[in-house]
Amino acid sequence: MLNHIQSNGRMMAPKILAAISLAVCLALGSAASSAVAEESNIERIEVLGQINSGLLESQIDFEDSSSPDLRAQLSQLPGVSVNGNGLVSGIVQYRGLYGDRVKVKIDDIDIAGAGPNAMDSPLSHVLGTQQEVILYQGVAPVSVGAESLGGALVIRNNKPDLNTRDKWESTAALTATYFGNNDSKNVNAEVFSATDNAYISVQGQLQKAGNYESGNGDEVPSTFYDRTGLKLGAGYFTDDTAINALVGYRNTDESGTPALAMDIIYVDSLWYKLAVDREFSNDWQAKLKLYGNQNEHDMNNYELRSAPMPAMHRLNTVDSEALGFDIDFVQFGQNGQTLRSEGGWRIGASYYQQVHNSRITNPNNAMFFIHNFNDIERDLLSAYLEYDGSFNSTDKIDKPWQIGLRASEVTLNADEVGSSMAMMNPNVAALVMGFNNANREVDYQLVDIVLKTQMPLTERADITFSLGQKERAPTYSEIYSWFPLEVSAGLADGRNYIGNLNLKKESAKKADVGIQYQKAGFSVMGNVFYQKIDDYIIGTPSESSPANMITTMMGAQQALQWNNLGAQLHGLDVYASYEIDKHWQITSSAQWVNGKLTEAINSEKLPLYRVAPLSGNITVNWQYDRIDAALTLVAAAKQDEVSSLQNESPTAGYGVFNFILDYELNAAMNLSFVIENLADKSYAQHLGGVNRVANADISLGEKVPEIGRNIGVHLDVVF
Repeated sequence: MLNHIQSNGRMMAPKILAAISLAVCLALGSAASSAVAEESNIERIEVLGQINSGLLESQIDFEDSSSPDLRAQLSQLPGVSVNGNGLVSGIVQYRGLYGDRVKVKIDDIDIAGAGPNAMDSPLSHVLGTQQEVILYQGVAPVSVGAESLGGALVIRNNKPDLNTRDKWESTAALTATYFGNNDSKNVNAEVFSATDNAYISVQGQLQKAGNYESGNGDEVPSTFYDRTGLKLGAGYFTDDTAINALVGYRNTDESGTPALAMDIIYVDSLWYKLAVDREFSNDWQAKLKLYGNQNEHDMNNYELRSAPMPAMHRLNTVDSEALGFDIDFVQFGQNGQTLRSEGGWRIGASYYQQVHNSRITNPNNAMFFIHNFNDIERDLLSAYLEYDGSFNSTDKIDKPWQIGLRASEVTLNADEVGSSMAMMNPNVAALVMGFNNANREVDYQLVDIVLKTQMPLTERADITFSLGQKERAPTYSEIYSWFPLEVSAGLADGRNYIGNLNLKKESAKKADVGIQYQKAGFSVMGNVFYQKIDDYIIGTPSESSPANMITTMMGAQQALQWNNLGAQLHGLDVYASYEIDKHWQITSSAQWVNGKLTEAINSEKLPLYRVAPLSGNITVNWQYDRIDAALTLVAAAKQDEVSSLQNESPTAGYGVFNFILDYELNAAMNLSFVIENLADKSYAQHLGGVNRVANADISLGEKVPEIGRNIGVHLDVVF
């Protein structure tokens, strides 16, 4: 599919696409029905994974933050944080684990990014304002997918609302946001047209910003971004069949990543899905899904930041392709949406293939190249069985439970590599020869087991117990990084890594205990968790003489090689909501996690790298007639549990206030006034990384500060 829309090796001109999409949306909107859509531009938050929970019912507005993705909104969820290597390169962290350990699906699609440092992470593919966010809290059910060792998060478009008659009716929505600190502009347009059994949707997006200023007035380098997007959706429904199709396109143009050694020149991303659900008996449904994505990506270290000497200019050209197929059989209840109250099965199988390439060159030297990843293929074949049931206690109260089993096989292979330096450098030649002569095909067998149960404590309180084993195979970069480079899937620690063809799979034993309490106007949900990870994959000092000599020649620290060591994490997270009266409401969430190695490196059991500190937020909300105002305190304690191996430094605690005033002008128009960092505080988030851009207001190695006071306005219009 990618070849049909490419021109000169790249996808169709992104700004033309975005302009066309916005023009189409506005043109269709002007011709749409005058009926006003009732749905507002919100993300619906839902917490799953705890049986019959649904306790967390929170709505977060798209205009809550200047974030070009949902990172600020997602951080309101208990246990969720985001590692920020750049404003459009966020990596979801859940309970201290992040990256490929956390399954993040966008539009129900597993995204295979091209960037070996996660510049095009799954979160960068979120497009549109009408989003449903689902966090599978604790031990994720096996039905959500394989390799969900660190949890699972799904972000998808809200379910379409069909009309009650067979005539096509249309609505259109336009949202526009402007923030002054970094001159950021965000424009979204959508047209939705539907009958009683079909729909078509078109979404377009433009996002652009310059570098922002911190609270003390310093310009923070490589915090600019420029990206556009277009997403098309369609569906058709009968009494027993549902067909949904989706195609999304995102172009990220020149955008900065201050915590990484290179900036984004471009990322062209395409993802697609075709899903068919069909009822084939009174209580069984078959669900088929074909999906995939294709990304192309250039990054370099000399165009968008202070450049090194010409001999050290580096351009990394990468690409990825992925294709997947899922088939599920679900036993459902009389409403056709939920599993049978007396118990129900989910049975399924899936196949997912990724292909990756990476080639590094120097535009000043036509002979120079490093063929870093060559036609790497990663195949996942998986099947699962899950049962949700319930039994009655002596007082006739249902006690739901869930048991699940998933078995998977992961196979990886790679073609031969090479470098122009091999002819003149014996150490490079040794690495090339060692890799090419090795058996590069590896495979792993994974087993996931999940057991959950929920019991009543009182009339208003329940307790949930979850136990499980979750496993993950190594990523392609952890196995096949043959040359010492800063390729670490977004760790952004500045260390050079080499792969390990003998890596073992990670296996986590997990336990989670949650308590949910509800009383009129008040709800609270708290969880305590523990997980022990056998063969945790982490970089340890390399014993490869050629790799170490190369890093010494480059003036870098000793290379790290991916190896297996034991690790454990434990902590807690909590969410609470209190409705004081019809005008006032207070909501709050908090999290704490401690992660460390259980085996020593250089006689020291180090803390895990880049783990979120004790943090939380509290919001006081006031509503009256058409006015909605909210004051939020976002706070974090200092983080001094840091990894010296990865040059991690402590971060001070902070507290920042944000304010939002929302006014409904009429049934079709909404205006919001936003102030981020109300007191213009100078602070840095621990997960923001350190600055890697030379000759800037921020020193090399200094924590990247967050944005200073930022005043913005947001307008929603529905046609």
